[in-house]
Amino acid sequence: GKTKIILIDEEFSKHLDTTIKVKKKSQRWNHFAGIDLGVNGFVNESNSVDLQEDAEFMDLNYGKSIMIALNIWEWYIPIAKEKFGISTGLGFEFNNYDLDRTYDIISTQDSTYGIQNEDKRFEKNKFKSSMLSLPLFFETNIGKDAAHSFHLALGGQVSYRLGSKSKQVFELDNKDYKVKNRNDYNMSDFRFNAVARVGYADFTLFASYSLTPMFDKDKGPELYPFTVGISMLSW
Repeated sequence: GKTKIILIDEEFSKHLDTTIKVKKKSQRWNHFAGIDLGVNGFVNESNSVDLQEDAEFMDLNYGKSIMIALNIWEWYIPIAKEKFGISTGLGFEFNNYDLDRTYDIISTQDSTYGIQNEDKRFEKNKFKSSMLSLPLFFETNIGKDAAHSFHLALGGQVSYRLGSKSKQVFELDNKDYKVKNRNDYNMSDFRFNAVARVGYADFTLFASYSLTPMFDKDKGPELYPFTVGISMLSW
């Protein structure tokens, strides 16, 4: 794990004329760089998960609405050594929204909405997006070393939408269909999130809440994405 062990042959050690220096314990581990796994959701303009009538087509099956983030790089700027500083980085975010109702998502130049289609027997009805993310956190680490340290990061994250698509697998008139549609769905190109990350040692929980709606103004229902999850792997 994080332990360094040095093995030295007794006979060889008699001839050593240098001092062996043991590396000082790490005072900080990366808490953003790594792989995150979370659950996606939406709230309406009243911060309720009970979506308004025009947004019912985006009702989710939370158990299958999963976010995976690959945070490839992290940079820490110390202000008070490892105890307090600013961290940033770069990551890729892959969002999966598993739709819980029998709706087709329709998108025109001016509007995104849902039309109920009970004739289809859905096996899958998904909406997906991929994003490039740039965080900026104020971070504190409290403890004698990284392995025994409480860490807290608060701040924001700017995300740029790289792509979006819908995927349906269904049965209609005793025939099986698989339909994919790549479209911008009038989604906001940029998303500004409030983010909190907290944990102990290399264990981290996180939550993010979008301050900008998922769809462009007046081109879709007013929905604000959120994600809660856990850091699965750090480097």
